[in-house]
Amino acid sequence: MICYKSKFFSIEKYNIFMLKEGIQFSNDQHSLIIQFYSFEPKIKWIKNNNSDIISFELLLDKNKSIYKFTPHIGNLLKEFMNGKVCFQGINNHYKISQYVQKRNYGSIVRMRSIQNEELVTCKIIKQGKEEFEQAFRNEVIALQLLNHKNIPKLKEYYIESQHNYIIYELVEGASLDNYIKKNILNKDQIYKIMKELLSIVEYLHQEGLSHQNIKLENIFYCSMLEHITLIDYGQSKLTNIMNLKHSKSINTLINEDYIKMNTFTEREFLIEQDYKDCGIVFFQLITRKILNSQEQLKQNENRIIRQIVDEIHNQKASKFIMKLIKYNNLQTLENFNFIQNFEDEPHFHMRF
Repeated sequence: MICYKSKFFSIEKYNIFMLKEGIQFSNDQHSLIIQFYSFEPKIKWIKNNNSDIISFELLLDKNKSIYKFTPHIGNLLKEFMNGKVCFQGINNHYKISQYVQKRNYGSIVRMRSIQNEELVTCKIIKQGKEEFEQAFRNEVIALQLLNHKNIPKLKEYYIESQHNYIIYELVEGASLDNYIKKNILNKDQIYKIMKELLSIVEYLHQEGLSHQNIKLENIFYCSMLEHITLIDYGQSKLTNIMNLKHSKSINTLINEDYIKMNTFTEREFLIEQDYKDCGIVFFQLITRKILNSQEQLKQNENRIIRQIVDEIHNQKASKFIMKLIKYNNLQTLENFNFIQNFEDEPHFHMRF
C-alpha cells in the first residue's frame, strides 16, 4: 500500500506496512512506525464528502503531519488501528444517542456511528485531574489485554481537548443497581449472575489483573439474554507484571503507562478485595438492599455478617457469601476455588 505526505511545496511517497507492533511508513530516505498500545502519537482521520477516509493528521511531539491515500486504504488502516492507537476528532465519527449513567469522573452514554448508524457504548472521562487521567489509561490498557465474553470489547479511544473517550462495543441492558430497583430477580437469575461474576473474576486474576471496583453500578445486566457485562477498569491493578509480558509479545506494552497501574507484589491483597466486593454484590441481589460495599465493610464488617445471617434464609448461600467477604481468613488461599465451591453446592440456589 502507498500513501503520500505533504511537505511544504513537495509530496513524499511512502510504502505502508501493517506490522504486529504497529504501522510502518517508509521510503528510501525516511521511516516512521506508529506503535500500537500507546497514547502517542494521536491520529485524526480526515474524510471526503462521501465519508470515506482519505488522509490522517498525525500529531507527534506537538508536530503535525498529513498523510494522504485512496479511500479504500484509509478505511482499511483505521479498521486495523482501532483500539490500538489513540485517535482525535470523535465528533467526526460519533454522536451521542442516549445518556446511561452520570459518574463523578464523567458519564457513560450510548453513541451512534455517523458512518453506519451502529450503536456503541462510550465512557466519557473529564480531564484536569491526575486520577481521571490515570483511570482512562488503566482502562484502555486493561481492555487491550482482556478477551472475555462478559468484558466489554474496546473499539477505539480518543483524547480531545477537555475529555477522554473510550468506545466499547454496545453494552446491553442496565446496571444492576438500577435494575433491582424496578425488577425482582428470581433465584435462577441470581444464581446465573453470581456464577458469571465469579467466572469473570477468576479470569481477571489468571490474566494478572485485579478489578478493584466491583459493585452493582459496574455490572450491566441484560435480562433478555441473561447476560452480565462487568465494566469500569479504571481502578484495576496488576497482580503480576510477568503475566502482561507473556500475554503480548511486543515491547511497547511494558512501558511506564503499565507500571503506573500500581503493580503490587501482595497477590492476596488484590484478590481479597475483588472477592469481598462479589460477596457484597450477592448480598444486595438477594436482599435487594443497595449498599456502598467498601464503605460498609470499613465501617463494620461484623454488622454486615450479621445481616447476611439474619436476612438470607438459606444457610448454604449465607455461608458462601461470608466466605467471600472474609476471604482473608481462609487458611488455604491458593487452593480454594470459589467457582468449584459454588458448583458443589447442589441446594445453593433452591431458596433464599
